[in-house]
Amino acid sequence: MTRNNSMSLRRRHIDLAASTNGNSIKTLALLAAITILVVLGIFVKLIPAKYSLIPSSKAARGICPHGQERTWHGGHPAEDRPGSCWCGGDEYCMCTPSLAIDIVLYSKAESAVGFNVWVVRRSDTGQLATIGGFVDVGETTVSAVLRETEEETGIMISPEQANDAMTLIGVYSDPRRDNRRAIVSVAYALEFIPATMTTKDGTNIPKGGDDAKEVIPVRLDDIGTKFKGEDWYADHLTILLDFKGQKKKDSPVAREGELYEDISRTTCSSFQ
Repeated sequence: MTRNNSMSLRRRHIDLAASTNGNSIKTLALLAAITILVVLGIFVKLIPAKYSLIPSSKAARGICPHGQERTWHGGHPAEDRPGSCWCGGDEYCMCTPSLAIDIVLYSKAESAVGFNVWVVRRSDTGQLATIGGFVDVGETTVSAVLRETEEETGIMISPEQANDAMTLIGVYSDPRRDNRRAIVSVAYALEFIPATMTTKDGTNIPKGGDDAKEVIPVRLDDIGTKFKGEDWYADHLTILLDFKGQKKKDSPVAREGELYEDISRTTCSSFQ
């Protein structure tokens, strides 16, 4: 009887020790898991948001929500007309228009009388449009002109050539000018001189690329007369007519079919 009791006590001692060891291992594992989670949380907080692989709840709601989720310090549209929104790490947020460039690419007509303007036919709407696009971050508007000209027409122009061949038409900032979003465009006139400039394929004939369905020459005199109204995308007819007025200072320019008659812009002719 004594021997059986002794064996029973020994088994209980062994079971208790095993249970204690098991609980210790579980406790250590739990503490290790908590430590890892704490360290990971600190790491996620410290790294910049742009490098984080874990989206925050604010990012999941959208960077530019309407409502009270964020305090806007300028530019947030009163109506549902989105622009480009940016928030710094300190939660200082601004919603501003996008910056674009429009290019009136022109050359002397083969008849040596007047000018041709090279325009693109958009692949999305089928309308005629000036060459152009958005300015990339870290890029000047002049650099954007040279890049977009090459992408959409194949014409390669050096910065040195641009200094002589490019002039400013004006700045177009009317919020109504483009239905996609609020866009401010800096418009330039760029003369294509085949004798000194070249295209990527060596033909010296502009060809459509990027999102341009085709590139076609239009007589400057036909802009606003033969080609007007819905033929043109957004306010591009206004830009072209302003250029036409700058080129034909002694002749009245017929202005018909523009997107808005009172579209807001500041042109170089305004200061002459």
